[in-house]
Amino acid sequence: MTNTYKHTNAIPGLLRERRFPPGKYLLVLMLMLSYSVRAELANELVRAAEQRLADYAAERDWLPYQAQFSPWLPAGAEHLPECTQALQFEAARADDEPWGRVPWLIHCPDKSGWSTRARVEVNVQMPVWVAKERLRRDQELTPAAVRLQSLSLERLYRGFVAGRKPPRQRLLRDLPAGAPLYPALLAPLWMVKKNEQVIIAAGGEGFVVTTTGLALENGSKGELIRVRNVGSQTVIQARVVAENRVQSLR
Repeated sequence: MTNTYKHTNAIPGLLRERRFPPGKYLLVLMLMLSYSVRAELANELVRAAEQRLADYAAERDWLPYQAQFSPWLPAGAEHLPECTQALQFEAARADDEPWGRVPWLIHCPDKSGWSTRARVEVNVQMPVWVAKERLRRDQELTPAAVRLQSLSLERLYRGFVAGRKPPRQRLLRDLPAGAPLYPALLAPLWMVKKNEQVIIAAGGEGFVVTTTGLALENGSKGELIRVRNVGSQTVIQARVVAENRVQSLR
């Protein structure tokens, strides 16, 4: 007995029969089933990677992004035993970013379950903040100094700054026009600036005394700076507590 496998060739309306020996037909059927199992496993893996990226983006209030997912499964994955329970997908390194080459673990929780490794190549294109013009060290960022530009995250090795509004921070070094901002480049704004007048607060339990001082250096909130008391001309160490306000350590 001969089994018949039919397919349509490139000429519309023309149907041609091809006859396979029984053994070859069974092999073709097994290959088709293996491909189906592998494809479904890959689809579930991609859905897990998509969800992980979406959760990460939502937590950080990202602007809309575009992403491509390329799954990889080890040889023989299509021959894994059927799992009667829902498969569990877990990023192998949970603290890593959800883009780039991301390793995954797939686990079947059946009594005689199994585990296998997999990988998803995730390419993300999204708007990030870049310098609109050349920016200088210690310059405070303003909306006029930066703009959004869609870039591939995989190429931003030092990280990036995203979000609906530019950060209200200052630069630790110069940045050329068109270059993306990145976390290590940024620092809190100066709350006290060198050669500007400040209020010095001092006191003890139940009382506070204030006087006028002159900042001898820049300072962000919580930092210690040198301040000259305008009245006594004494130089003291004080902690920055608010804009143009310091707390004496004495």
